[in-house]
Amino acid sequence: MSKIAILTDSSSSIYNVEHSYDNLFSLDIPCFIGDEIYKDFETKGDNVFYEALKQTDRVPKTSQPSVGETLTMYEKIKSLGYTHIIYLPISKELSGTYQNGFLAKDMIEGIEIDIVDTRTTVSILGSMVFEACRLSRLDFDSQTIINKVLKLREGTGYYVTLNDLTSLVKNGRLSNAKSMLANLLKLKPVIALTKEGKLVNEKAVRTYKAAIREVIEKVALEVDQHKGVVHLAYTENTSDKDYALKVIKDRLPHMKIEIFTLPATVVAHVGLQTLAVGYVNYLI
Repeated sequence: MSKIAILTDSSSSIYNVEHSYDNLFSLDIPCFIGDEIYKDFETKGDNVFYEALKQTDRVPKTSQPSVGETLTMYEKIKSLGYTHIIYLPISKELSGTYQNGFLAKDMIEGIEIDIVDTRTTVSILGSMVFEACRLSRLDFDSQTIINKVLKLREGTGYYVTLNDLTSLVKNGRLSNAKSMLANLLKLKPVIALTKEGKLVNEKAVRTYKAAIREVIEKVALEVDQHKGVVHLAYTENTSDKDYALKVIKDRLPHMKIEIFTLPATVVAHVGLQTLAVGYVNYLI
């Protein structure tokens, strides 16, 4: 009889969500400020990194779980009696985490490992992960679980806006950033997490509040108002979060809204003055 484990990484921020799934595992995507490394988010959360970021002028960076760390996790899961791993990492367009998963897979035998190109990250990835856990608890086979979470992904969207572009541009995580840098530094971007798993600037508006309203309107036009859930994510910018929440409730008065903090592995690239709004259209 198969025993399925679900594996993801810290970009999904599942460590900020209470759950009862004992078959759920996560690899840290480490963050760096200079020589200082920040990880162990499951026990320490994001605030240690947030505080360090406020105290430095250095540009933070991230890496990915090493091949060795990934292999160690595979071995740990195997030792717990699991016969199968469904690995749902951050989009391969944003990190080398996906590729390292395959390199580690070649080094272990005796357990089936499926590594899924999720093409997403943050709470959208987290939703896919929790759906995989739910389905595994219902004894669906691994391929059915993968097919269902990929179908779920098709009904998602995620939009980001920033009040400060410094980290995003310097880290090179925004496609076509160089050509638009001069204009973007004067305006506020509306950035989409595309269906291909890339961060792409769609437009820029004159004020941060206008950008917040723009990302909310994009979500309002795409979310299924009967089956969907709206995601609102922020860092420590509670006034921006409160403003966005009011706009969402006014625009979508009957929608369920889930509030998240942005994980350190994402904040390292976008900075603390960031707000994101997304949605998941559930199938049932």
